[in-house]
Amino acid sequence: MAEKSGVNIIRSIFELSILLIALGVIFGGIALVVLFSPWAWAIADRLIALDIKYTIQLISFAVIGGIITLLAMMVVYSNNIVHSGLYLLGCFAGVAALYMFLNAPFLGVSQVLVYIGAVGVLLLFAVMLTRKTIMEEEVHGEI
Repeated sequence: MAEKSGVNIIRSIFELSILLIALGVIFGGIALVVLFSPWAWAIADRLIALDIKYTIQLISFAVIGGIITLLAMMVVYSNNIVHSGLYLLGCFAGVAALYMFLNAPFLGVSQVLVYIGAVGVLLLFAVMLTRKTIMEEEVHGEI
């Protein structure tokens, strides 16, 4: 019995090390492609020249992109469907902010009006109205 658990531990460590090596090769290759691309050198030259406005824009763009990614993961992994809808509205707001950063104010405002204002509210109302009837049917035993 102890021998089997030792073999399983060694197998798990081996599989984990293979996975880490594969991820290192994949992300290392992506890093090399990015490092040797011409636009990466242009970004590095502008950052080295201390272009403060560009640096602030780049950092804020990355932060908003990270927030959108985090909210999108929370939409998928949330157990409560109302929370998922709210996280989706946060994603829409982040995309609107990215449009504003890209000097496309019409797209940003239309993102807010159409997706957050119409689709988001419609989604939340639909979820809240249908959820109540499903819960009532479960209580009365009709399902």
